[in-house]
Amino acid sequence: TMLMRVARSVAESTKVEWLEDQLFPRLSSVSSGGATDGATITVATGEGAYFRADDIVRNAKTGVAVRVKTVSGDVLTPTNALGRVAFAAHSASDQLLITGNASAQGATLGTRKVTKRVAQYNYTQIIRSPYGFTRSLMASKLYGGPVPMKERKKKAVEHKRAIEYTLFWGTRALDTSGSEPNGQAGGLYEFVTSLVKNAAGALTKALLDTYMRDFLQHNGQNIVLFVSPVVAQAISGFLRDAWTPNTVDARLWGAKVDGFISGAYGFRIPVVVKRDWNDFSTASGQYGGWAFNVSMDDVELPMLRSTDLLRDRQENSADSYDEEYLTETSIKVKQESHFGIITGVTG
Repeated sequence: TMLMRVARSVAESTKVEWLEDQLFPRLSSVSSGGATDGATITVATGEGAYFRADDIVRNAKTGVAVRVKTVSGDVLTPTNALGRVAFAAHSASDQLLITGNASAQGATLGTRKVTKRVAQYNYTQIIRSPYGFTRSLMASKLYGGPVPMKERKKKAVEHKRAIEYTLFWGTRALDTSGSEPNGQAGGLYEFVTSLVKNAAGALTKALLDTYMRDFLQHNGQNIVLFVSPVVAQAISGFLRDAWTPNTVDARLWGAKVDGFISGAYGFRIPVVVKRDWNDFSTASGQYGGWAFNVSMDDVELPMLRSTDLLRDRQENSADSYDEEYLTETSIKVKQESHFGIITGVTG
């Protein structure tokens, strides 16, 4: 239940809202044009908004550098080629890097550009785990000890599992068709869409390194990789080629992997194995072959009602005794680009 240990906050209502922001874009791509020196360049749809007059732009394929004179929609009017690289035609899909803006001496402020914050939201979900017994059963002396105490412990585990599954795979929805609204909290699966990698088979060292390079690009170092046992088995298998028999006990074989060191960025990411995911199938991309890269600094649990054990929940006239665990919570994914999902691992 490690995901339940992230920062908590108080939910103000059944709808949880926050603003998602990011740094201003510095990469674009050529759509067409730029076949002659100083000719207009059309960038990908909507990416003209990334540019302003006097931006210095370099084509990453050809090395050609220009200064933007004007911007009209997605069409840039550049200067002739600048610097040591002679002009070469800009081709579709070439990447354009905005290195910075060069203002003239004594110039005015220029065009102001800011990113638009995106309003995000989720709903709180009431998660209940009820259980109960007849008074006759409670009065009976049963092998194994009192029934309520045993069931209470088991239901606590089941309740925590229900919360955790909601945090990973919950669906964001609000049903208002009944007499009272029914809110459902969306989990990571509902929010993380940009970095979803489908291994579609065996997870190799090269695949994992490539996936993690993308996952960790914009992150700090407070990252956890939650993996199914199949994914954990694949990662531990990376060490088999380098395995040496234990000199103390030659019968000991295998490797326990509890962390991943990024070859691209050089810091360690804990690997947490979710053992009960072994019940899930790996066929056709099902959850048995999944892993979640979670930025622990960018996820938060707003609690409208913290987990509580509620006793004496039976009807007044019932010859029974009922209890339940109840939690009303949600999840905030504050920066979607800091998360990633690996699917489709079969071995």
